[in-house]
Amino acid sequence: MPQSSSATSTPVTTLAVIAHGQLTAFERSATDAQYAPTMQDRVDLATVAGHSLDNFSRLAARIGELGEDTTAQMQHVQQAYSELRDRTAPHDWHESLMKGYVLDGIMHDFYRAVLTGLDEASRQVATAVLDDTRQAEYLRTRLAAAIEEDPSLSSRLALWGRKLVADSMGRGRRLIRRYHAAETQEAEAQMVQQAMTAHSRRMSALGLVA
Repeated sequence: MPQSSSATSTPVTTLAVIAHGQLTAFERSATDAQYAPTMQDRVDLATVAGHSLDNFSRLAARIGELGEDTTAQMQHVQQAYSELRDRTAPHDWHESLMKGYVLDGIMHDFYRAVLTGLDEASRQVATAVLDDTRQAEYLRTRLAAAIEEDPSLSSRLALWGRKLVADSMGRGRRLIRRYHAAETQEAEAQMVQQAMTAHSRRMSALGLVA
């Protein structure tokens, strides 16, 4: 039976961080489904939540194979993410969708930067999870439709997106430093710029300016 420990290897901790992100995405989508304006949105978000839970299970299984307990390992990283969650609490359904689109998109870019410390099997599992774009595709399509239906959402969601960027970029920088993913300040700045560029493309897909 897997045994937990407070001193964990970097591969296990990395997988636990990504697993925590998937669990959070599941919780957010499930909550959004409860408050969805239409039955179709409710069904779609429940489906999206299921994908995130499946991804969490894949990561948890790999952590178990490495001899650790997923719940215990996520407990070690929970505080930092709880603080981020509290700072970025949405005010309504559309802001919650935007949070998933922006924050998860940016954090996935930073997660990729710290995969180099993983063994091959763990890296394959983590990469497969991060390559799953079903949530991002749904959120992009649904948010774009909402903005087209109600153009007044545009400026509000753009402003909200900028706040999310500030908080998630700060978290991403700390992630890079914790895992020594960048050997120099220039390398760190390049990683941050790449994440920002990817975010700008995602915002452009909504017709918004980052």
